[in-house]
Amino acid sequence: MSGEKMKILEMIQEGKLTAAEGMDLLKAIEEGKSPKEVTQINNNGFVKKEILSTGERFLRVRVVGEKTLKVNVNVPLSLIRSASKLVVYAMSFVPADKRAELEQKGLDLQALDVEGIARILEETLDGKIVDVEVADPEEGRIKVEVCVE
Repeated sequence: MSGEKMKILEMIQEGKLTAAEGMDLLKAIEEGKSPKEVTQINNNGFVKKEILSTGERFLRVRVVGEKTLKVNVNVPLSLIRSASKLVVYAMSFVPADKRAELEQKGLDLQALDVEGIARILEETLDGKIVDVEVADPEEGRIKVEVCVE
């Protein structure tokens, strides 16, 4: 693996880049292009460099507590579409006894339309899907957001 790719992966691990930004950079390196960046200054005065959008849409999941960012996941919809085909195939390997156990609990794997869910995410949804705030006695207020952008 090239030094540039390793550096990008390290920056993702350190939280300096999101997974989506890292993917854009890696894709640009593979295509032999230099990634385009824009510089923004947020409300706190911090400079943030972002990769310009390539038109790719993402499923974004964020869980933010009063004290810290708990979860920040950005998944390209194209990856979900590709993975959905794999999930459909992989479900055929679930042992019959485990499948029956899941069906008793109300989950029929054969009826689950994973590709349909991916198609709905990609074609029809835009903006927030889930926006929930809860008060946790230990963690304080926690906000959960799921959106397609």
